[in-house]
Amino acid sequence: MSESNHTHVVHNGKRELTIDELARMQPGMDRLMAEIGQRCHRLYYAGKAGNWKLAEYFYTSAIKQLKLCATSRPKYAEDMAAYIDEDCAPLREALRDRDPERFEATYQVFIDRANHYHDVWKKPWLHWVTPSTPPDDLDLKAGIE
Repeated sequence: MSESNHTHVVHNGKRELTIDELARMQPGMDRLMAEIGQRCHRLYYAGKAGNWKLAEYFYTSAIKQLKLCATSRPKYAEDMAAYIDEDCAPLREALRDRDPERFEATYQVFIDRANHYHDVWKKPWLHWVTPSTPPDDLDLKAGIE
């Protein structure tokens, strides 16, 4: 794809930037996926702590990032939509139902299926695992009623 000839510019406080320069600064899949990993880590341990509102917050945030991935890289859009609809939705329901056993099971499927799609897209070296310890920068009990 060739660079377009947009004449619109914005100023970031340091210099003028074209629309194309701004577009190139947007996060790609690597940055978006790193953010998703952090959210999933927090989602898991919030659910384990019974902080369902916090777990739902990180679930919703991770889904938003996944949708951004599909926008950023349209070749993944169909599989991303299937993943969200088929593999993520059961986790959302377990969170909404405050069901610890179903949460654990659906979370594992959520991760396994993500890794499945990494294999489908010929990236088997990108298998994610949930860290073995909770995040140390987040109070997982905050706001529990």
